[in-house]
Amino acid sequence: MTATLRPTARFPLTPDLQPLARQAHPAAPGPDLPLYSLEVIAPSGQAPQLDGWTVQSWPVASLGDITLQARPHHAATPDDLRAALRAAGYTPLGPVRTHR
Repeated sequence: MTATLRPTARFPLTPDLQPLARQAHPAAPGPDLPLYSLEVIAPSGQAPQLDGWTVQSWPVASLGDITLQARPHHAATPDDLRAALRAAGYTPLGPVRTHR
């Protein structure tokens, strides 16, 4: 006796089951804003949470505790990033590199 498999879904999906288009978060940084990277001394060993910035970090650094990349959500300079880091209790080290 041979079993026949039947599909459980019919395609195309009805409009109410179609995937939603992904939209950018309104506070997400624009693609034309620079990406800054630098090393920092991090008291907690974790990336800081900075208002107005999207931050990523890696636990690999030659000068400090972590290397981080930060992209502003608005026009901001490397000095603005250094000030935000200091206000959050982090110590920026070395130059701030700018990537576009």
